Amino acid sequence: MSAPRVAVLTVSDTASADASADRSGPIIRDILSERGYECKYHLIVPDDEAAIRHTVQTWCDQDDVDWVITTGGTGFGVRDRTPEAIRPLIERDASGLVHLLLAASLQYTPLAALSRPVAGTAKNTLIITLPGSVKAVKENLAALLNGGVVDHALDLIRGGTGKQPRTTLSHDPSLPASARHRESPYPLVSVKEALDRISAEIEPPVISEELVTSHLRGYVLAEDVYASQNVPSSYTTNVDGYALRHTDPPGVYKVVTSQTHSLADTLPADTIYRINTGGPLPAGADAVIMVEDTRLHSTIKSPQGEDLEENEVETLVSVPKGDNVRNPGSDVQKGDLVLEKGHIINSAGGEIGTLAFVGRTKVKPSAPGDGWGGIWDTNRPSLQAVLEGMGYKVVDLGIVPDDLDAHVSALKIGLECADMILTTGAPRWAQATSSSPVKPGKPTTFATIPTPGRASERVPIFALPGNPASALVTFHIFVVPALRRLGGWPSERCNLPSIRVQLQDPMRLDPRPEYHRAIIKASPVGFKAYSTGGQRSSRVASLNGANGLVALPARGENGPSQWVVGDLVETVIIGEIQVE
Repeated sequence: MSAPRVAVLTVSDTASADASADRSGPIIRDILSERGYECKYHLIVPDDEAAIRHTVQTWCDQDDVDWVITTGGTGFGVRDRTPEAIRPLIERDASGLVHLLLAASLQYTPLAALSRPVAGTAKNTLIITLPGSVKAVKENLAALLNGGVVDHALDLIRGGTGKQPRTTLSHDPSLPASARHRESPYPLVSVKEALDRISAEIEPPVISEELVTSHLRGYVLAEDVYASQNVPSSYTTNVDGYALRHTDPPGVYKVVTSQTHSLADTLPADTIYRINTGGPLPAGADAVIMVEDTRLHSTIKSPQGEDLEENEVETLVSVPKGDNVRNPGSDVQKGDLVLEKGHIINSAGGEIGTLAFVGRTKVKPSAPGDGWGGIWDTNRPSLQAVLEGMGYKVVDLGIVPDDLDAHVSALKIGLECADMILTTGAPRWAQATSSSPVKPGKPTTFATIPTPGRASERVPIFALPGNPASALVTFHIFVVPALRRLGGWPSERCNLPSIRVQLQDPMRLDPRPEYHRAIIKASPVGFKAYSTGGQRSSRVASLNGANGLVALPARGENGPSQWVVGDLVETVIIGEIQVE
């Protein structure tokens, strides 16, 4: 019987306007041609239901195509209409093939559940829809071709018996068992030569776009990543406190919050706006006073006379314009190179946090929290990546609105199913607990919550800072030892290992103990530490490639202001050490 005849239809608005943008169609042709299929047609149409259906219908009516493959338009995008275009043409549904396609892709990513494949026959033609992703196309074709699934189906559709000839595998089918080689007839090669041969035979990986989620651990960037906008995109703060005008003198002010005042509205006179680290300033405010420089003056009372929210707060000092305020673009400016081509996304969470931080996911922006303007959800994907990289199962409680009831509701859900709870930002329940003065990471809060009836009567909870770098650093310093203790690790192994390293860059000292993000490399003369650059706590890019946290002591009154190149410093190891 002659080779099966195939027609490929690429469905894409972009590729229909520029054929060079069609990446999956040529891949399908190449794979099938190598397998001996005859590729008769390859067309490109936009994401238009009528155009898709007309093209496939024409091929089926011509009776010169055995297998029609479409690629693209099978997801949940607004313009994804391929399944709707194909279903009316199907005369005999092939639900087993649909299951095969989904099962194959789900082995690689749970997002495959969002694909909507269609398979079946129209007249004497098999029709199968594939996604537009090159990676998914390769996975789906492998499932269809390996094991002869499609070959068997096409043989039956074309009137064959579907029976496959029986084959026997042998080292050398032309020889009896007694005459086979007792030693390999192939020459031995050196390890280097073997590695060179393997490298030459391994094809470069397929380049595909992926959502920025924790599953990207181990991926390699195929292109440079640039910031799509300024970060932050508006005036924000780097402390917990109250936004006000720098001209407001010390005194008593009414407190408004994101629940009672819109950011777009000018801050009224005689009021201050309660703000958390990373939050945007309301219109009219140009400075932020820290909580430590205020005093509670009055509270809102419940009907029972209990103190509830702040009503009035007294400011104790004047603040200059711009105090504790981050300007737009002060962390990353639009167009800045944030990650280079070839960068490996590791399980320390820095790279995933950076991609989310600059608003990239395919790079696509993550959902903003309640009342936050232009600020990306960085900490959830980065922390989830680290935890899953350590083998922990993560229950994502999502982004919680800034009100007490929402916090309590989310915590109740977490207490029912988790052994430990992590939050980032400034949860209201944390205002009455203790914190740790460390840089970056003030305040980091730890508490336990009673859970009667559970095997463990108290569930530990960590409130990590909202700044991205602070959240990841405090996670490694405080949360990892707690997780290991919960897991039964010996006490001497609960803390992450530390080694002495030689500084290759000067590092300034702060009044607080500081963990300086660095890249640790092993050399013939010992371990070396290279700074990752600016260490501002909001700068998650300082964790790109970081595998160590250099433990810098607090600056003494009469001590040095910095440690210099060549100094030996204790360093906490958070990732695989590189070789120089």
